Amino acid sequence: MNNLFTYVLAVKEHIVGLSVLETTQHGSCIEDDDTFIESRELVVRFENGVTLRKQTEVDHTELVSDALCSECWISYEIIAQPDSLSITPNQKSFTNQCQEDFWLKMSKVQASI
Repeated sequence: MNNLFTYVLAVKEHIVGLSVLETTQHGSCIEDDDTFIESRELVVRFENGVTLRKQTEVDHTELVSDALCSECWISYEIIAQPDSLSITPNQKSFTNQCQEDFWLKMSKVQASI
């Protein structure tokens, strides 16, 4: 389990052999003109000693179209890992949810080869 996508996927769904010990979440929302900016941070500590941080920021405006994949900022970073593991990549960022979904889908396919 040396792939970042495995840990990201484990946050979203159950992965055999990868148990979550603890999650902490912080969030804030501020108003800037007609835009609400929502920021969230999720820190997940896994049983094997790995700690993953997910940060998101979404600007909520009334001009968002349902037909488009809305712009947002999503980043993942391994902030702790045991010496016996070398998780790659160490961090990954996306500018919308569609990019993240595509990366996870492609990573799952590549890992099963």
